[in-house]
Amino acid sequence: MVFLQQAGDTLSCGWMKRPSAGRFLAFWHLGLLREALMRVGAMLLRRGAQSGLRPFDPYRDFRSVVELIAVAFGDKLTPAGQASLAEMRRIARWGPLLGWLYWPRWNSVAAAPGFVWVEEGRVVGNASLRRAAERGGFFIGNVAVHPDWQERGIAGQLMKASLGEIDARGGRWAGLEVRADNQIARRLYERLGFQEIGRTVQMLRPAGLPWVRNLPPPPPLLPRRGHRRDGARLIELVRSIVSQAHRPLLELRRRDYQPGLERTLDLWFEGRREFWWVLEENKVICGAARALRERGHRPDRLEILVALGHSGYLESVLVQQGMVSLHGGSKKMIETVLMAPTKPLIDALKGYGFQKRCVLVQMRRSPSHSGAS
Repeated sequence: MVFLQQAGDTLSCGWMKRPSAGRFLAFWHLGLLREALMRVGAMLLRRGAQSGLRPFDPYRDFRSVVELIAVAFGDKLTPAGQASLAEMRRIARWGPLLGWLYWPRWNSVAAAPGFVWVEEGRVVGNASLRRAAERGGFFIGNVAVHPDWQERGIAGQLMKASLGEIDARGGRWAGLEVRADNQIARRLYERLGFQEIGRTVQMLRPAGLPWVRNLPPPPPLLPRRGHRRDGARLIELVRSIVSQAHRPLLELRRRDYQPGLERTLDLWFEGRREFWWVLEENKVICGAARALRERGHRPDRLEILVALGHSGYLESVLVQQGMVSLHGGSKKMIETVLMAPTKPLIDALKGYGFQKRCVLVQMRRSPSHSGAS
């Protein structure tokens, strides 16, 4: 109604300046225009007041979905997730410009943005879809229902619609990630045919925490800086740690494990810096640390990789070397995700001030699974 009033006022003021001979026709056209606008407005109001499931429309729903995610997840978002949410809010403020600059690709056949649930014209549920890096796979994420509308089966309807969309697009599998302590969501996903494939542990080191150098016993191996020639062996190290079934759900990318000038320049243009340290034995890399300095308020990142046969005595030296590359981590929060969470690695990180935040379960399902109901 605000739009209609503003449009009407503008038209009235403009046409009142016409000569008196044409004023009657002007008001006659104005009356027809007002009537047409009122009909369109009523149609839009009815459209906005619809309830139930419908496809996500970025032009209409983006701002509402951003706020829904903020309400539904709240303090459960990681620092990186909170930074992403802040970016989404900035994008949402672009308004109509968003549709022209940000969303054209969503109209392509490859796009699958997801679904929303509407009650009385208000978005109260959401499930997002995106293609996985591995061919034929899709990820379901941001499954959120407003607290006032939970326990009404909305999440289940959103999930079933998402799985149906994946089937329709010829998807071979669907993946998702859920907190291990979210029993309600896990039971829903299991009823829909999802199976646990693996787990990761997320740990955080608070910003401003004093850094005390823990001097572990001299290791049998000394770390050296990673180089471009280490790329293939780093990838082999990751493959030895993470199972073949688990890798697609973690979306491990080869370029993330190929240090060198090209990657250094790519990160530099993004305002980021990366440092690799490796431990090798008989020309085989048995341990590695990646320290990534992020820009702005995003937490810095630390990744530690230890071959299974060497677990127990390499973790501390790798954590320490990574911390040195992050200048001790005294100014910014540091995040690490353990793809192979062993007790020695968790203990080593705790020794440098890291705290366990949550355990995430990665789940996978074939879209044609008979368990869907």
